[in-house]
Amino acid sequence: MRTREEQIKELGCIMSVQSAEKHILEAERRAKQRVQAEIGRDSERLDNMREKLRIAKNGLLRVKEITGESSRAHQAADRALIQIAARPIDAAREVKE
Repeated sequence: MRTREEQIKELGCIMSVQSAEKHILEAERRAKQRVQAEIGRDSERLDNMREKLRIAKNGLLRVKEITGESSRAHQAADRALIQIAARPIDAAREVKE
């Protein structure tokens, strides 16, 4: 990736330095907007995953209520939900913030 100065110098051959600087700043602004939009989409995907996890856990709890037992299979499924989904979702949120 070239430095801003290198880009200005190259664009300065076909436009004024001031126009080149303006052009580069606008490109940087648009890039930041794209990054922010992608972060927003990531956040939405994480929310959806978290909601699916909540629904799965509620279903598991409902099965426990109906059967009146907490079998090893239920406990293993509960741990798997946390390990497979909850922790990575939380970790992704921490990285983003």
